Amino acid sequence: MAIYPSWSYSQSRAQTFDECLRKYYYHYYGSHNGWNSAQGTEEQVTLYRLKQLSNLYILFGNITHQMCESVIRGWMEKGAVPRTAFLETAMKSMLNDSYKESLHRELWLQDPKNRVMLAEIYYDDEVLPERIARIKERQHAVVHNLYRTAVWRELQQGQARIVEVEKWDTMLLHETKVYVKMDLLYRRDNGDMVIVDWKTGKEGDFSDQLFLYASYVQEHYQLPLEKIEVRVEYLMTGEHEVYRPTPEDIDKVVGNVGRYIEEMKSCLDDDYYNRPKPESFFTPMPSRRVCGGCNFREVCKYRAV
Repeated sequence: MAIYPSWSYSQSRAQTFDECLRKYYYHYYGSHNGWNSAQGTEEQVTLYRLKQLSNLYILFGNITHQMCESVIRGWMEKGAVPRTAFLETAMKSMLNDSYKESLHRELWLQDPKNRVMLAEIYYDDEVLPERIARIKERQHAVVHNLYRTAVWRELQQGQARIVEVEKWDTMLLHETKVYVKMDLLYRRDNGDMVIVDWKTGKEGDFSDQLFLYASYVQEHYQLPLEKIEVRVEYLMTGEHEVYRPTPEDIDKVVGNVGRYIEEMKSCLDDDYYNRPKPESFFTPMPSRRVCGGCNFREVCKYRAV
C-alpha cells in the first residue's frame, strides 16, 4: 500500500485547488488509503467516505453523459435511435434509484466507492426539494436538445466517423501525467476532427479544458490545429459554442497547466514521493458558495455559514 498518492494533473484538480486549499488537501491527500478501513486511520477513512459523496447536480450531469454515450454508441453499433420518451423514463429511473440508495446510510458507509450517497441527503440540506424540482425540469430539456444538435445531425447523416466516446487517456506536460476525457471525438469526411463537450449547467468559460483536449488530439492523432474543431453543447438551453484553437491558445493552456503544477508542487515536502506538507499548510479559504456544497463540511471547522 503506497504511503502517498501518485502525482498527476487534471482540470478538476485545478478547480479544487482554486476553490480551497484545505478541501484540496482533504480530497487528494487526507483521504488517501481511506478505502482500507483495516489499515487506514480513522481520519483517512472518514475523508475517503466524504470524498465519495455526490450531489443532485453532479448526479444529473453524470446520468446525462451516460444517456448521450448510450445514444451515440447505439447509433454507432446498431443504427438505433431511442425515442425521447424512453430516454426520459430511463433517466428518471436512474435518478430515483440513486435517491433511494442514498437513504441507506449504513450500506454506503460499508462501501462508499460503489454506492451512491447524495450530499443533500447526508447533510439533510434544506435545498433538496428545490433541487429535485429543478432536475425534473432539466431532464426533459437535455433529452430533446441532444437530438437537435448539429453533432447528432452530422452523425446521423453519415457525415462523420466516431473515434472516441467517454474515453480516459493521458498526455505528458511539464513531466506530469495529465488526464483528459472527451465526451465525444469524431472525424468528418474531410479529415477534420471534432471534440464535443456536453454541458448540463450554465454557460461559462471552459477554454482551458477545451484547449487542453485540442492539445491532446493534436499530439495523439498527429493532426494540424486547423483540422481540429471544439464544440460545446449546452443541453439545458440548446445553445452551443464552436472554437477553432490557435497555436496561441495551446501555448496559453500549456502555460497555465505549468503554473498550476508549480503551485501544487510548492505544497509538497517531497515532490518525488508526492508527500504533502502538513495539513495546516493548506490554508482554508471559506466562502458561502464553496463551503455550502463542500463534501468535507462535516470535518472542517473553518467553513463559512
